[in-house]
Amino acid sequence: MPLQKKLKKPSKITVLRIVLAILIILNMTAIFLFSEQTGAQSNHTSSRVTTFVVKLFVWDFEELTPTEQAELIHAFHPPIRKLAHMAEFGLLGVLIFAFLLTWKTHPVRYYAESLAAVFLYACSDEWHQSLTDARGPQFSDVLIDLSGAILGCSCVLLFLLLAQAKQKGRLPIRMKTTHYRIQSAAVPSALRVAVIADLHGENYETPYRILQAERPDLILIPGDLMEDAQLTDPNVSGYELLRLCAALAPTYYSLGNHEIGCYHSHNPLRHPTPKPLAGEIRKRIAKTGAVLLDNRFIRHNGLCICGVRSGINGEKNEPDTALLKRFSNQSGFKLLLCHHPEYFVPFVKKLPIDLTVSGHAHGGQWRIFGRGVYAPGQGLFPKYTAGVLENRCVISRGLGNHTRIPRIFNPREVVIIDLEPKKK
Repeated sequence: MPLQKKLKKPSKITVLRIVLAILIILNMTAIFLFSEQTGAQSNHTSSRVTTFVVKLFVWDFEELTPTEQAELIHAFHPPIRKLAHMAEFGLLGVLIFAFLLTWKTHPVRYYAESLAAVFLYACSDEWHQSLTDARGPQFSDVLIDLSGAILGCSCVLLFLLLAQAKQKGRLPIRMKTTHYRIQSAAVPSALRVAVIADLHGENYETPYRILQAERPDLILIPGDLMEDAQLTDPNVSGYELLRLCAALAPTYYSLGNHEIGCYHSHNPLRHPTPKPLAGEIRKRIAKTGAVLLDNRFIRHNGLCICGVRSGINGEKNEPDTALLKRFSNQSGFKLLLCHHPEYFVPFVKKLPIDLTVSGHAHGGQWRIFGRGVYAPGQGLFPKYTAGVLENRCVISRGLGNHTRIPRIFNPREVVIIDLEPKKK
């Protein structure tokens, strides 16, 4: 028998609770220390914040006279000070709400408990301020603090309810068809190309009906058609869609990060688990009639079509650059399936590759003023989430939504590209 039992590693949910508890304590400590300041110290701190914000949003601030600068700061100081209080207590409310949600029960109850906790702490904060010099308690400040928590927690609750409704199939799925027209002197003849990306093993009926209506000459699938676990099941929807697509038009399929098991790289609590694609899976894909282009290229009716797999499982997150170089030296119109749009500028743009089709970014998940909010591999406010880059790279918003975070102002899409020969 071993002299001592091995200590059990804490579960991921325990680690998450500890991290959230520490963040809550740090947030409350910061609020306490701000309230510890005297009236003059507090005004000085908030004035510095106001000056920073005004400089950030007033582009010609430095060109104003000192008197104009002082008047501007004075005018914006009260609302920015209140917004800062709302942000402090809004963050506190969200952290408490997230901490409570690590236990399974109805989120509305935890929503109310989080707001109650913030209200009590806001009251204690006002009492604490009354003990300092030249500062007094105001119930209106408590309400302002509470409004920040209501706003933050309401956003979290809304996303949770939408995610639950999506899982239960209660939300209608919006899907659109996006048409692009691209001209190139290298195109041998007019060609209609359909791009279906990032289905993630979800229902394929709507995109397939769109394909039937559009009657493409070529169907391209640049990755994340299925999850890696689904590849071992011959009855999943991904294989059926491959069969249907191959019967409709020549279909070419390349691998995204999900097919090769690399979908945890942006999660600090998990690690990528890349898996080699088994020979049995390759044979199963081939039986559908679709052509798997896994780091290789092929000729098709005057075109040269290449598929490069996701590079997340490598030492560096990048594609096979030697393959891209060999492919770019081929003759004819060169068409590349590349799952990651962020690969285009550093690795593909400099090569004479005529057209690249990508997915992966899911349109940035939420779209505000025509821009995505977040994309894996690109972070916040990414550049490459949808549309056409330099007439050479088409990015699909994708067909699926494997995450619980709902899409906002960002419908799923089937992309149709009409390639036309351009006179030299």
